[in-house]
Amino acid sequence: MRNTTQRKEILEFLRSKRHHCSAVQVYDAVRERIPNISLGTVYRNLGQLLESGEIISVEAVDKCIYYDGFIENHAHFVCKECKEIFDFPIEPEKRKAINDAGFCVDTERVVYYGTCKACQKN
Repeated sequence: MRNTTQRKEILEFLRSKRHHCSAVQVYDAVRERIPNISLGTVYRNLGQLLESGEIISVEAVDKCIYYDGFIENHAHFVCKECKEIFDFPIEPEKRKAINDAGFCVDTERVVYYGTCKACQKN
C-alpha cells in the first residue's frame, strides 16, 4: 500500500481525535487541508487503513460506520439514544482466560449497545 498524502492526512486526523468519525466527517476535516480530495478517495483510503489494521471501525445504531484511530485493544459502548460511542478498556483477565483455554487471540472487537448515563437521566 502506497503511503499517499491523502492517506497520511486521514490517518493523522483520526489519530488526533478521541472520538469516532464518520467518513463524511473525515472528508470535511481533511478537505480543509487538501481542498481537491474527493469523498471516494476518503472512502478508499479508509478501507485500506482498515485492512492494514491502522484504524478500526464501529457500527453505530443507525448502521453508520464510524472510524477510530485509537487501535489499542478496547471495547466500545454505543448509546441507542444519543448515538454517542464511548471507549472502555478490556480487562486483561478475559483475554488471559481465552489464552488459557488454548486459543490465540490476535485482535478483539467488543461492542456493547444500550443507553448511556446521560440519556438514562433524561
